Amino acid sequence: MTFWVFTGLVLAAFVAGWVNAVVGGGGLVMLPSLLVGLPTETPVATVVGTNKTAQVVGNLTAGVGYLRRQRPDWRMFLWAAGLAGLGAVLGARIVTYMSRAIYTPILLVVLVVIGIYTWRRPSLGAAHNGEGGKHPVLVPIVGLFLGCYDGAIGPGVGTFWVLTYVVVGGYSFLKASGMAKICNTVTNLVTIVTLAIHGHVWWHVAWPLVIANVVGGLTGARTAMKYGNGFVRTMFLIVTSVLAVRMLVQLIWGI
Repeated sequence: MTFWVFTGLVLAAFVAGWVNAVVGGGGLVMLPSLLVGLPTETPVATVVGTNKTAQVVGNLTAGVGYLRRQRPDWRMFLWAAGLAGLGAVLGARIVTYMSRAIYTPILLVVLVVIGIYTWRRPSLGAAHNGEGGKHPVLVPIVGLFLGCYDGAIGPGVGTFWVLTYVVVGGYSFLKASGMAKICNTVTNLVTIVTLAIHGHVWWHVAWPLVIANVVGGLTGARTAMKYGNGFVRTMFLIVTSVLAVRMLVQLIWGI
């Protein structure tokens, strides 16, 4: 790996931490960067394992920063995190059988769908409706599937967590973000352990990215807390739009 490739990955890790803290889905920045920067013969499972390791501390740091100011519904929240962890074990085993060819079209569809959905719902997550946890059973069930997705594919799961807590749980974007980060941390840790057991984490690459990701996450969490829900929603739409265009270009022209 050249110096410039390494520098690019460190910068991508910082940006991913910032994006993840503000709107979720930092993996949509980090994973494509690793796919480009690491040798082409690197297994997908190794790329995913290194990606998770690079982001897990940043997720935890940002989540704790949110939860210090936003009290969650602990009973529903812990059930969701627990079931998501179980789902992540299954997903991490699935990814060992996946190739790079299926990543781009899947993630492109994901970005377009969630971007259009949020854009057409301008009041979505604008304020906490006072009915947080109105579906205390459904949220953990959705969490089980999100955990499996996170272990198998990963990018965008932070965004899915936020939407789950907003749409199903009835929380604002800001309040949902803290719970989303912690649930995402749980699934990341489970995935990392599962893949590391089989040698699918490149620690020498991951640790420098961890530091950059943490710095980005701290910066992003403070930015979101300062500017509130409107800013978070706007950044959500900008990030999903930019990433969708980037992945479409990659899908069509291979660059």
